[in-house]
Amino acid sequence: MNNKWDESYNMKEYRYGEDPNLFFKQIIDTLPIGKILLPADGEGRNGVYAATRGWNVDAFDQSQQAKGKALRLAQKNSVDISFKVIDFEEISENYIVDSYDVIALTYVHLPEQLKAKYHRSLLPFLKIGGHIIIEGFSKEHVKYQQQNPLAGGPPQVEMMYSKEEILSIFESLKIDLLEEIEIELAEGIGHNGKASVIRFIGQKI
Repeated sequence: MNNKWDESYNMKEYRYGEDPNLFFKQIIDTLPIGKILLPADGEGRNGVYAATRGWNVDAFDQSQQAKGKALRLAQKNSVDISFKVIDFEEISENYIVDSYDVIALTYVHLPEQLKAKYHRSLLPFLKIGGHIIIEGFSKEHVKYQQQNPLAGGPPQVEMMYSKEEILSIFESLKIDLLEEIEIELAEGIGHNGKASVIRFIGQKI
């Protein structure tokens, strides 16, 4: 998988653009500034934006290419972020429990057999009162992929989200938002066109 993502990010331009995901930006802008963890943050667009807003940013991804581009984007924006090349299995060795005000995942699509395990593995690192923020493709997105290959998304529908899955994975959280909606994406060359997405905000209580 490392090779796949290194290859995907091995280009001068930023595959999903340099600007933050709009939902992520909208929510982050309303929350008290604190410490944020960004799993699978790719080329750093969200982490760098959060840092420009004053957040203390920890991010990780499987790709060394992603890290290099994320750090260059941070330098371009005159901010610092901490970015590690690890995967979900290594979280407990690298981060401290009860440390984060926000954990945010943007288009993080995991194999079906690992999805619940890896998402739940993040919860110990969230402070009481902290939020998990997710935007990802819903299972309905398959039809948009078929109509428009530029829409993006994982190759298997099982890697996409359903509201039922989110409720099951995060049953211990207070649900602040859970919706499945159609949006128009314009994120670099990777996400373009109509998409069906799940948006979720949960709070640890």
